Amino acid sequence: MQGINQKLNALQSILGFFLQSAHAPQKVIDTLAHLGVSISTDAINLAVRSLSAESQNALRDLGQSLLVSYAYDNFDVDLKSQVSTVEKPNDSLKHLMSGLLFPLVHGITIDDLKCSEELWKKSMLNPYIKGDNIPLRHSWRDLLNLHGEGSNDSNLSCRDRFNAWMFLCGLCTYGPEYFHQFQLMLQDPEPVEQIPLIKTPIYAT
Repeated sequence: MQGINQKLNALQSILGFFLQSAHAPQKVIDTLAHLGVSISTDAINLAVRSLSAESQNALRDLGQSLLVSYAYDNFDVDLKSQVSTVEKPNDSLKHLMSGLLFPLVHGITIDDLKCSEELWKKSMLNPYIKGDNIPLRHSWRDLLNLHGEGSNDSNLSCRDRFNAWMFLCGLCTYGPEYFHQFQLMLQDPEPVEQIPLIKTPIYAT
C-alpha cells in the first residue's frame, strides 16, 4: 500500500479526507500516514485550501456570468459537544443556512432574463399600472388548455391518454403476476413538451 509516487495516492487522499471529516486525532492520522494508509495532516490541510480556492474561483466565475440560480435552505443542527449543567446550560441547537449555485442551462442567455420591466408593467403591485396592462385572472382550469392536443387518431384527450398509460404501467408493474409479461411491450408516455435532459453541475456556497 505504501508508495513513493506523490502523484499516485488517490486512496491515501480519500482516507485522509475521511479521517479529517471524522475529526480523527492528528496523531492517528500521522501514524496512518507513516504506515502509508493515509496522507499526512499537512497534506490534508494543503489539499483543503487548494480545493477551497478552486471552489471560490468557480463560484466567482459562475456569479459573474449572471446565468446562475441561487437556492437557499434553512436547517437546524443539534450540536451536543458539551454536557449541560445547571450553572452553565448549553444551547446546542444551532440554526444554519446552506446555499447552492447552479448554472442556467438549455440555451438561456442574459437577454432572456431581461424581463423585470415587462413583469413590473403587468404586476398588480405596481401602483402606476395602466388599464390595458392589467393581467387577466387565471385559475387552475386554464392549465387544462396550456398544451394543445396535437395530432392523434385516438378519441381520448392528452390527459386521458396519460392517465391510461399510468394505469397500464401500474398494472404491469405492481398488478397480478400475469400482467408482468406485458411490461416490456409498454412504450414510453407521449411527450407533450419534452425538455432535453442535461446534467447540471452544482456548487456549494
